[in-house]
Amino acid sequence: MATVAASPAERHSAERKFYSRMALFLVALVLLGFGPSFFMRGIVPSYPRPNPTLPPAVLLHGTVFTVWMALIVAQTQLISSRKHEVHMRLGKLTMLFAILMIPVMYLTAVWQVARANQPPFTDPLTWTIVPLSVVVPFAILVWKGWEQRRNAQFHKRFLLSAAILTVMGPAIGRLPIAPPTRIGFTVILLLGFALFVPLLVWDRKTLGRIHPATKLGLAMAAVSIFIPLAVFWTGADWASIATRLPEVGS
Repeated sequence: MATVAASPAERHSAERKFYSRMALFLVALVLLGFGPSFFMRGIVPSYPRPNPTLPPAVLLHGTVFTVWMALIVAQTQLISSRKHEVHMRLGKLTMLFAILMIPVMYLTAVWQVARANQPPFTDPLTWTIVPLSVVVPFAILVWKGWEQRRNAQFHKRFLLSAAILTVMGPAIGRLPIAPPTRIGFTVILLLGFALFVPLLVWDRKTLGRIHPATKLGLAMAAVSIFIPLAVFWTGADWASIATRLPEVGS
C-alpha cells in the first residue's frame, strides 16, 4: 500500500489525532473492563468474573495503573495541543510511574494466589503465568520508549504498544465475551492481540510498511500471549516453579 500523499501539516494533524484517539479508546476499554469490579464496584452489576476482594495491594495496583493510563492520555493530548515542552517535562513523571508499575505488576501477580482470582479451568499458581508474562515485555517497551524519546516515530509506537500490552489481557478478559474456559481464554487473548490492528493499518497507510517499533511491540505482545497459552494447552508444570517465586501467596 502506498503512502497517502498529504501536506506535512495534514500528516502531523492526522498523526496527533490517531494517537490521541488510540489512547482514549484504550481508556474506554479499561473503564468497561474494570468498571464493575474496580471503578464502580457495588454500583453497577458485576461481570461473570469479578474481583473477589480488593485488598490494599490490588487498590495500589489499580491506582498506579489508572494514573499511568491517565498520563498516556495527557501526553497524547499535549502533543495534539502542540505543547511539546510540557509533554517532555511530564514524560519524566510518566516514566517514573511506568517503572513503579513493574514491581507492582509482579507483586499483584504473585499475591493473587492467596485470593484465588483465577478462572475455573486452572489453579492459582498456574494462573500467575498470565500476568507475569506481561512484566518483561512491558519493561522492554517502556525502556525503548524512553531510550527513543528524541525519535518521535519510535517513541510513540513503543509507548502505545506498552499501553496496549497492559490493556489487552486484563481489561478485555473481564468483558463478558467468552465463557471462562480454556478455549474462551484463548479467544480473549487473541482478541486482545487485535488491538494492534489500528496501529498496523496506520503504519501501512502512512509509511507503506510496518514500522520497526510496531514490529517490536507485536513481538512483545506475542510473547505475553503465547507463553500462557503454551502452559495451558501443553499442561506444562508452571505451578511448581511459581510456588518458589518470592512473595508468592503472601
